[in-house]
Amino acid sequence: MKDKRPIDRKRESAGMADIGTKEDGAIIEMTKIGERLIVIKEKSIYEFMMADEIDPERTNINLPNNIHKLIINQGSESELVSRVFLTAKTLFKTELFSKEIDVNKALTLSLEILPELAILDKEISSFIEKEKQLCDEYEANRNKSVSYSIPSFGDIETRCKTIFQKADHCEQILMEIITIFFIDLGLTKQSHFPNFYEKIKTKYTEEDPFSKFLNSTLSFMKRIRAFRNAFDHRLEIVNVFDFELQKNSDVLMPSFELKHKGAKMERQSITEFLAVIVPNMIHIFENTIAYMSNKTFTPSLMANGVREIPEEKRRYRFVKYSFWAPLGVGGYYNQ
Repeated sequence: MKDKRPIDRKRESAGMADIGTKEDGAIIEMTKIGERLIVIKEKSIYEFMMADEIDPERTNINLPNNIHKLIINQGSESELVSRVFLTAKTLFKTELFSKEIDVNKALTLSLEILPELAILDKEISSFIEKEKQLCDEYEANRNKSVSYSIPSFGDIETRCKTIFQKADHCEQILMEIITIFFIDLGLTKQSHFPNFYEKIKTKYTEEDPFSKFLNSTLSFMKRIRAFRNAFDHRLEIVNVFDFELQKNSDVLMPSFELKHKGAKMERQSITEFLAVIVPNMIHIFENTIAYMSNKTFTPSLMANGVREIPEEKRRYRFVKYSFWAPLGVGGYYNQ
C-alpha cells in the first residue's frame, strides 16, 4: 500500500478549532446553507471552511486544516440578526416548500443582507453623530470669535448618496428573495415594491392581510427608491440643504425635500428621516418573509401556517415568527 503524502496525513488528522474570539460569546448553533457551514455565536456569525474546500487538489501543505471567516460582528443576541437572518432560517425550511423553491439560495441572500444593513446603520449613525458634533462645536465657539461661522458638513450630498444606495440595495436583495418564492408572478430582482404589491393584490385581493401590509410600506419604499435615483443621477427632484443661517440669526439643521410625483416629501430634517430607515427595513423584511412563507408553504402535519411565537416559547428572543402545528397543548412552534 502506497504511503500517504505528508499533506494527506495533515489534512486527514484529527484536530480542534477555535472559531472567533472569547468576545464573540458561545457558539449557539452551526447550520448548513447549501455547501456552507455557518457558525452562529452570541455576538458574531462566521463561515467555517475545511482546507480541502479551498485546496481540493491538496497542493499547499501550509494551508491550515480549517479556516473561519467573519460574516458580521453581531450574533444571536442582536435584534438585527434575529429579525432578519434567524427569522429566515426559522421559516425557510426545505422540507416545507416545493422543490421549485430554492430555499438555500433564499437563506444565502438572507445572510448576505446582514452586512448590508449593518453598514447602512453605521453610515446613518456616522451622519447623526457628525451633525451632533458640528452643533456642539458651533454652540461652544459662537461667542468666542469675532467672525461668525456656521457649521457645515461639506460632503452632505455624498453622505446621503451612500446611505440611499445602500438602502436601495437592501430592497433589491429582498426582491430577489421574493422572486424565489413567487415564481409565478413574473417578478425579477430589478422589480420594486409597488409592482410587487400590484401582483399580490391581484393574486390574493386588496383585502388580504399581505396586500394590506405591502400597501402600508409603499410610501417609504417609493421614497427610498426616489432618493437613490435622484442622488445617483443628480436629478432635480431632490433638494438638500446643509446648515442654514436665517435672518433672525437662527441656524436651521440640515434638511431635504423630495419632489418626485409618486413620492413627494415636504422639507424635513435629514436625521429624522434617516433614523427610521433601518428599523423600517428590518420590519419590512421580517414581515414580508413571514407573509410570503405562509402563502407558499406546503401544508403538512408539521406545518399548519405561520404564527407569532409567544414570548415565553421563543428560542431566540427577537425571532417572532415560525410555522405552527396543532400538536400538544398550545400547539407546536417549529423553531
